[in-house]
Amino acid sequence: MKRRSNAAKIVIVILLTGAFGLMGWRMVNRPTPSEAVSISTIRERNGMPVTSWSVARSPWEYWLPLYGTVRTSGLSEVYASQAEYVTSLSAEVGDTVTKGQVLATLDSRRAAEKVQAAQARYKELSLRYSRTQELQKAGGSSKQEVESVFSQYKEAAASLQQLQTELTRHKVVSPIDGVVMQRDAEIGLLANAGKPLFVIGDPKRFEIAIDLSPRYIFMVKNGEKARYLTPSGEWKTAAVKRVDPMANAITGLYNVVLDVENQSVNDPRGESTQLHVGASVETQIRIEHSDSVVVVPYESVREVGGVTKVYVCSGDVALERVVQKGRTNDQGQTRIMTGLAQGENIVFKGADRMYDGARIWIQDPRTQETNPGQEPGEISGS
Repeated sequence: MKRRSNAAKIVIVILLTGAFGLMGWRMVNRPTPSEAVSISTIRERNGMPVTSWSVARSPWEYWLPLYGTVRTSGLSEVYASQAEYVTSLSAEVGDTVTKGQVLATLDSRRAAEKVQAAQARYKELSLRYSRTQELQKAGGSSKQEVESVFSQYKEAAASLQQLQTELTRHKVVSPIDGVVMQRDAEIGLLANAGKPLFVIGDPKRFEIAIDLSPRYIFMVKNGEKARYLTPSGEWKTAAVKRVDPMANAITGLYNVVLDVENQSVNDPRGESTQLHVGASVETQIRIEHSDSVVVVPYESVREVGGVTKVYVCSGDVALERVVQKGRTNDQGQTRIMTGLAQGENIVFKGADRMYDGARIWIQDPRTQETNPGQEPGEISGS
């Protein structure tokens, strides 16, 4: 037993000695940590980290954002058939009316008196014609006398019918189903046959009126594509219907009218897409379009002191290039008019830190965010 105890002690001593020896060896041979490298050192060695963009030609559209007012395009003016005083009104602005509905009545007293007189004469001649016919049968009247009375009787009938028709015209009625857009009639005022008493709008036919700055007047043409935003947030197509040739004398703005249709009352989500007369809506008119132009991300274009520049990648050096730019669309793309050719590479991310002749370190574009105007996951740089 004593021998076994001594042997166990010897084994324990050997294991402890080995463990302490291994720890001492690791401490002696521990690798010396390398010195931290600063960002400035990395940039000095490799250049400024940037991503590049390969210049290409692509289709181009620029839509001018504007606001307009919805109004009805199917307008019907309602006139008085004769100059008489207005005695009653049955419709106000904003009322929905149906075809044939009475909107107002005119003073019909004189017309009614004429109808009564015509009715009396017609009745008198009708009786005289009957008596003359009976006398002719008895031999007491000639054929010429009968024909003369008959002629007077027919004239009286025609006159009565005309006067009765004129009497009905003292009621001003709507010519269409629609909405009262304007009313210039007031009780007690004389209706002018040359001025409309009412203007009725067709609620199913719309247009949008826009005030346009003279800056864009020569860019907007009849028939040009346009679009408008519905209350449900959906863009619907439209077109430029007309552009007034003269500016408003007070505002200096030109009136542009878009032709639209009230395409639906509800969309599949149950939200209203219907336009309402008088509502203000967001619109866009296409003033530029081309099948092939040079476009670049707006972040790659720098403007300093009125000079527009990009930086062309030449190996590991960025070279300054003066360009002429056009408009930037809502997808973040800037049109380049002159100064760049298809296939050239320019600095994209990092262009704000560039200067002519700067050393650059082009990064893998797949580690960067996607470029404006492209779907997520597409590789847009090079």
